[in-house]
Amino acid sequence: MGAAALLWRPSISFVEWYVNNPYPVWEHALFAITSRVPWSCGDLAVAAGIVLLAWRLLRRDWLGAVAALALYLVWFDAGWGWNYSRAPFESRVDYDASRVNHAAVEALRKRAMTEINRLAAPAHRHDGDPLDLSSLASFWLPVVQAGGDTWTPAVGEPKPTLFDPFMNATATSGFINPLTLNVQLASDLLWFERPFSLAHEWTHVAGYAREDEANYAAILTCTRSTDPVQAYSGWIALLEYLPPAQYKKSDFIPLVWQDFAAIRERNAKRVNLSLSQLSWHTYNAYLKSNHVANGVENYNEVTRLYLGVRLGRDGLPVRGR
Repeated sequence: MGAAALLWRPSISFVEWYVNNPYPVWEHALFAITSRVPWSCGDLAVAAGIVLLAWRLLRRDWLGAVAALALYLVWFDAGWGWNYSRAPFESRVDYDASRVNHAAVEALRKRAMTEINRLAAPAHRHDGDPLDLSSLASFWLPVVQAGGDTWTPAVGEPKPTLFDPFMNATATSGFINPLTLNVQLASDLLWFERPFSLAHEWTHVAGYAREDEANYAAILTCTRSTDPVQAYSGWIALLEYLPPAQYKKSDFIPLVWQDFAAIRERNAKRVNLSLSQLSWHTYNAYLKSNHVANGVENYNEVTRLYLGVRLGRDGLPVRGR
């Protein structure tokens, strides 16, 4: 049954019905439980699975071991994994690939640099302040609803996880546990990285499994925000995902270079290159097995979405016909 769940690819119409009907019920029910617990319930779910499988194997109960694996595979797919088969974001909005060209990319790069320089000083005045979750959610919800959600996801603060050392060592900013839909963020994220990263993971909770779509929704969330920290976070993230370019020191004010240096220093101290490469190779295979053909490169397609999707005056994607 578990293998069948992984091999079966539901139709687009089924997935869109699923993500806007039974999935919200499941997401809200889980949040009612997990939001009351100060740590990630996903850790407990994973640990329970490992113990159950090990117990079956130690007893040489091969059928029981297969049944345990099948249970978790079905739990993964029916609880969240079917979202990988959702129709692309651009199929539900006004998207035109001709808007994506070199001139548009360079104009967007220039705008991002201007915004980053403008926002650096006001954002730094709030360095150390707690992240305003309600403000972030108020700018995030209209984005995921403009993209096709007809419901209101229940989201909140990220949870501490036993996987934090692994995230720090592999440059993984965060993830959601697909079994319990808990959001986890790496503890070594810098204050100006957290708004984008949290909005990215919230978007996965909202039924958007593809990484480019989570990046896009998170960038729109932050760049639309009137909070300078959130806006600064979004424009920095957008600049990072644009095609590579050479930047001069004179392109940015000193505060911005200071933040770029903090990112490099953090990565130099914490990231284990061998472990990071292994982790990303594994995740690349995972994405491809879940019908994301370009694997981890999917993260970088946010530029295509940002330029190709028409935005209204409110900065939200215009729905397609």
